[in-house]
Amino acid sequence: MMDLVAHAKSVPLGATIGVLILGPMAAAVLAGLLFNDRAWRRGVVIVAAWVLTIAALLLFARGVAEREVLFFGPGAVGGVSWDTVLLWTDLLLLAAFVWIGVARRRPLIVGLGLLQLLPVAYLELDLHAGAQPEPPFYIDWLSVGMALVVSVIGSIVTVYALPYMKEHERHLGLERSRRPRFFLVMFVFLGAMNGLVLANNLLWLAFFWEVTTLCSFLLIGHDGTDEARASADRALWMNLLGGTALVAAILLLHLQGASLSLSRLLQAAASPTARADLQLPMALLCLAAFTKAAQMPFQSWLLGAMVAPTPVSALLHSSTMVKAGVYLVVRLAPVFHGTHLSDAVALVGGFSFLTGAMLAVSQTNIKRILAYSTISNLGLIVACAGLNSPLALAAGLMLIVFHAISKGLLFMAAGVMEHAIHSREVEEMEGLASRMPLTTFLSIVGIISMLLPPFGVLIAKLAAIEASVHQPIALVLFVFGSTFTVIFWTKLMGRLVTTDPHLEHPRIEHLHSMYFGPLILLASGAVVFSLFVVVLLTQLIDPAVRLYYSQVAGGANVTSLGDNVLGFPWVPVFGSLAVAILLPLLLYHLRARDVRSAYLCGEQVEEETSTTFRSFGEEKTPLTVSGFYFERLLGEQVHTRWVTSVSALMLAVMIGVAALWK
Repeated sequence: MMDLVAHAKSVPLGATIGVLILGPMAAAVLAGLLFNDRAWRRGVVIVAAWVLTIAALLLFARGVAEREVLFFGPGAVGGVSWDTVLLWTDLLLLAAFVWIGVARRRPLIVGLGLLQLLPVAYLELDLHAGAQPEPPFYIDWLSVGMALVVSVIGSIVTVYALPYMKEHERHLGLERSRRPRFFLVMFVFLGAMNGLVLANNLLWLAFFWEVTTLCSFLLIGHDGTDEARASADRALWMNLLGGTALVAAILLLHLQGASLSLSRLLQAAASPTARADLQLPMALLCLAAFTKAAQMPFQSWLLGAMVAPTPVSALLHSSTMVKAGVYLVVRLAPVFHGTHLSDAVALVGGFSFLTGAMLAVSQTNIKRILAYSTISNLGLIVACAGLNSPLALAAGLMLIVFHAISKGLLFMAAGVMEHAIHSREVEEMEGLASRMPLTTFLSIVGIISMLLPPFGVLIAKLAAIEASVHQPIALVLFVFGSTFTVIFWTKLMGRLVTTDPHLEHPRIEHLHSMYFGPLILLASGAVVFSLFVVVLLTQLIDPAVRLYYSQVAGGANVTSLGDNVLGFPWVPVFGSLAVAILLPLLLYHLRARDVRSAYLCGEQVEEETSTTFRSFGEEKTPLTVSGFYFERLLGEQVHTRWVTSVSALMLAVMIGVAALWK
């Protein structure tokens, strides 16, 4: 580790940032040019994945060495100002949205594109003409952690996508491959996400924000079916709505004479008067974040996005893009600390946490279960930012890291299962523990890491519940949301672990090396990070939290999650839990001769199978068994309408609170 830290200090910071943002762009160009050369494309993807991962680790090591906030402003390179490049690129991007709306005959998309285009042109030209430029990048522990999530997990997903997209296109029966375009967009997205989480200037952040919107639109509609096109259009207009709120906030800040620099806004958080004046722009920024994070009532775009190929779900809609929304709320939390807006944000997030988990219980499609789980967990992170205490924020940061690892693992395992059984229905996954024991085991690891101690998700949830004791409504939402979470995860796990006792010796299935490697890496990451949760807290979480709240509290000492859990013996707890779970599995083996036929209220047809019996009229009837999904009690048809209405009302109240009560 010390060698890595020493080497990181010798690498120019600008070079590291350039690799993180422009490196994926270069890989995108190369992948897009390699139309039919699969070997070269595979080489580009693998090399780009390694380069991105190393660059993110170097940035982390640099942070360990510096132990302070780092700024980097490239100014002009080669006589060209990056602000000028951003100006024209941003305008072209917004014009592209307008063109897409016209081509798709979607007036709403056209209108939202124009609502951004005109203010952005004014802001860019006005600031470019006379204002003092702000450092475009702001690097602290939060941005370093997000860059690690984006670059490392994003790289793993792109490698996984190599064999997946080949099989996916074979199932679709395509005559001409779309993989060059697919990987081009994937890498553009990774570069844009790194730019977003490292940006200091809000105009730069808004530009990268909309690049991710465009990438999401293209990837959701990748297969070109009517369902994919409709889902892509819905994702586009909802995210453009958030982008419009983001631009409105920037315009309002500019008209108020406030800085568009995140670093300066965070410095203003030390003044209660300044925080009060910034509440309406902060509320609009939070609204933008809620759309990107698919919080209620914007959940439908994320659910529709599940039609996309599984690598899209694993990358954009689970571990990275939706994290852009919660990143923005967490980043701005000190600016609205101690305000009514902060309380409103906590309630909005808590409501999404509860309702997302509730609606997941009734789902039979595994990707929709994972989608609702994502909405729910992102809601909990938002609620932690709204609770706005060091303990709550530390819990939120832990959730960002552990959720990204576990949910990426679960989505990719679901993709492997889907290709094996040609279905996403949980009912058709019964017996996979016998047919696909390795993939099933890794899926169970992912579920357990979201559910049981001492994995980081549960530790963070317990800390969030502790932090909510001073806000009773949030506490109730957290408790009931956690209850529904246990229900849908245990239901899914129970279906996956069912085995066929007549299969005497189940064989470990053969997995492509680019399936096996990513799945093992993420499963190992979920375990190792939980084992070394203390290191994660001390090296990444605590520095970010203490920096934030030392500014808000005027330099006072703060208590974070690290102070609450560092003394707990998590390693012995983990070892005991592992023995308790694994020992029975090792000692118990179900044999076919131990199985007894079920009593079927009729004569068993022994000469055929134990699942067939003679019913009325001597008719041979197969036995069917299915799970109970509480559709009449917890189904989407029962709850979606009122959930959408209540959450929309909550957002309106949030904006009103920010405008009227400071």
